[in-house]
Amino acid sequence: MTDAQVIDRSAFDRLLESFGGDADFLAEMLDTYFDDSPKQIAVMEAALAAGDAEGLRRAAHSLKSNSATFGALAFSAQAKEIEMMAKQGELPAAEAKVASLAAEYPRVELALRELQNGA
Repeated sequence: MTDAQVIDRSAFDRLLESFGGDADFLAEMLDTYFDDSPKQIAVMEAALAAGDAEGLRRAAHSLKSNSATFGALAFSAQAKEIEMMAKQGELPAAEAKVASLAAEYPRVELALRELQNGA
């Protein structure tokens, strides 16, 4: 996936526009996302280790929604897939997906930070 595909620029721009172009407010929201996302991934990993399908589902749902807000649509789709697997109790199959999601997050953060700096 190229960096241009990591973030849907039009979704990111629409979000900024919805704030009246307030880049400072967007920056605050992004800082919250940057703080929360690794925590949600850690919750997902812990839920897998504990066999907690509901905990995995909730964390994946939160990450899915928050990521979509900022235009990280492919990342959001990965989280949705994990959410659905957890809903169906498919925890062993979800392990590789969670590992892939955790590995992809730094690229999402970098792409969003680059957009933030240009906003």
